[in-house]
Amino acid sequence: MSKLTVDIGQLDKRITIQHLAIESDVGANESEQWRDYYSCWASVNGVSNREYWRAREQHEENIVNFRVRCCSALKQINKTDYRIVFGGRVYDITFIDDVLFAGSIMNIKGVEHV
Repeated sequence: MSKLTVDIGQLDKRITIQHLAIESDVGANESEQWRDYYSCWASVNGVSNREYWRAREQHEENIVNFRVRCCSALKQINKTDYRIVFGGRVYDITFIDDVLFAGSIMNIKGVEHV
């Protein structure tokens, strides 16, 4: 299978992926902290008209698609323990797609965290 390519000129927005870390203090009290995990260049787009209306039904109006080049750091991300920070806003990851399972391009869908 041939690898997909992406025009790197389209990857013009910087995003930061954060990981949820559970930390314990001296008294064994646990707290959740978001830590920067990985920063990369991405193309950032809104969703299709059909996806937009489906999202409105679920009261998730600000949904964004992030397209990034796949790498080993991104292969372990999941919807539960990771999120995206872009343009001063936080996006919970709702869907991760390794496009055509080619291992070169990932689409990550996020909904703005409120």
